Amino acid sequence: MRFKRKDKGKKFKLILIILLCLAVIGPGGWFLWTKYEGGAPKINLDLKAGVLGAVTEVSGTIKDNRSGIRKIWAGLIQEGCETVLLEKTIDANKGQVADAGNIVPFSITINTKELELSDGEAVFRMAVWDHSWRNWLKGNVAYLEKELVFDTEAPRLTVLTSQHNISQGGAGIVVYRLSESCEKNGVYVGEDFFPGYSGYFDDTSVYLSLFALRYDQGKGTELYVKAVDAAGNTARSGFYHYIRERGFKTDVIPISDQFLEWKMPEFVSSMDPSKDMSLVEQFLYVNQTLRQKNNQAILENGQKSEKEFFWHGAFGRLPNSARRASFADHRVYKYNGETIDRAVHMGIDLASIRHADIPAANAGKVAFARETGIYGNTVLIDHGYGLFSVYSHLSRINVNAGDMVVKGDTIGNTGSTGLAAGDHLHFGMIIDHVYVDPVEWWDSNWIEHNITSKLENIKSIIN
Repeated sequence: MRFKRKDKGKKFKLILIILLCLAVIGPGGWFLWTKYEGGAPKINLDLKAGVLGAVTEVSGTIKDNRSGIRKIWAGLIQEGCETVLLEKTIDANKGQVADAGNIVPFSITINTKELELSDGEAVFRMAVWDHSWRNWLKGNVAYLEKELVFDTEAPRLTVLTSQHNISQGGAGIVVYRLSESCEKNGVYVGEDFFPGYSGYFDDTSVYLSLFALRYDQGKGTELYVKAVDAAGNTARSGFYHYIRERGFKTDVIPISDQFLEWKMPEFVSSMDPSKDMSLVEQFLYVNQTLRQKNNQAILENGQKSEKEFFWHGAFGRLPNSARRASFADHRVYKYNGETIDRAVHMGIDLASIRHADIPAANAGKVAFARETGIYGNTVLIDHGYGLFSVYSHLSRINVNAGDMVVKGDTIGNTGSTGLAAGDHLHFGMIIDHVYVDPVEWWDSNWIEHNITSKLENIKSIIN
C-alpha cells in the first residue's frame, strides 16, 4: 500500500511540473509563433493602363493581416537606370489601421519631366516587407512588377474636309487623319460627342465622323475634332463651318377626355400602381417621364452602330403619303383650354391609307423591333457609322432585330399604337444619339453635296 501511494505522488508531481512548464513556455511559444509567421503582404495596385502620359497618379493599398507592414519600396527601371519613386519605413504598430487588417494606402506621382524619363518602355517595381522575424529578421517580402510604356507626345490630327455647312437640326460629316490609333476620337458639337470611325477608307489612319446639330443649337455652338490616345495625350482641331439658323412652327394639340379614356389604359402597366392618378396626371406622366425613357431606349442603340455604310442614294419616304407634322414642331398640349404640357416632335408624321405597307427607307440592319411606349410598335434600322432611321406607331412589325433589309423591303404597316391619335407613320432619322431632320436625307442633292462628294474627294486624294 505504501508503494502505491508513493507512485501516485510521483505522478502528481510530474503533472504539476508539466503544467508549470506550459504556463511559462506557452506565452513565449505563442509569441515566437506570431513573430515567425510566414504570410507575405499583399499589394493591390490601381494601375490598369500600360501606357502612361506625362503625369500619372499611381495608387493602391498594401495589406498584412499578421505582423504588419515594415517597409515599402517602389521604383522605375528604364534603359538600365533605376529611379526611386517611394521608400518608406513603418515602425511596428504605427501608421497602420489594425481594424482594417493592417492596410497601408500609398500614392505615387510619376512626372516624366521632373524624373527625366524618356518616352518608351520601362518597368515599375514594388517590394514590401512585413515585421515578421522570418528571413533573419528581414521579414516576409512581396514583389510586384509591371511593364509600362511612356508616351508624352500628343497625336497629330489633320482635318481633310474643307467646308461644312449645317442647319439647325441637320447633319454633316468630317474626315480627318490621325498619326496614331486613339482610344477616343470624333467630333464635338457643343457638349455632344460623335465618334469617329476608321475602315471606310483603305488608309486606316483616316477617320470619318457623322455629326448632328440639335434643333436648338445656333451659331454660337462650338464644333471641333478631338482625339485622345491611350496615354491621355490630347489633340484638338477646329474646322471651317457655317451654321444656318431655322425657325420651327408651333402646334396646339387639344387633349380631350375621349382621347384620354381611349389611350391611357395602354400605359397603365408602366405607371406606379400605388399612385392614384387622374387621366390628366396619367397623360403628363406618359408625355414626360415615359417619353424620356422611350427616347433613351431608342437612342442608346447609336453606340452599337455597324462600322460600314449599308445605304446608297437618297432615303425613301412612305409612298402616297401626306405630311401631318414636321421635324422639331413645338407642341403645346391644352386640356379644357388650358396649357398642361409642352414637347418637341422629333420626326415627321406621314399619313396614307389605313395599315399601309411601310418600305425600308434604305438598306441596313434592323437594330430594334418592338413595342416602345409612346412610340408604339417601333423599328430602328442601322445604316452604318451611326446613321439610323426610325419607324413608329406601327400596327404590325414584319422584321426582327438582326435582319438585313434593302431599300423598299416592307418592314411593317402603319397604325396608331402608342400615343397616336390616328393611323400614320412617325418617321425619324438619328445620328448616334441625336434626332435630325429627315428631309435632308430624302434629298439626293443634299446627300451628294454634303456627304458622298466629300467622301469621294477624300478617296481621290489619299489613294
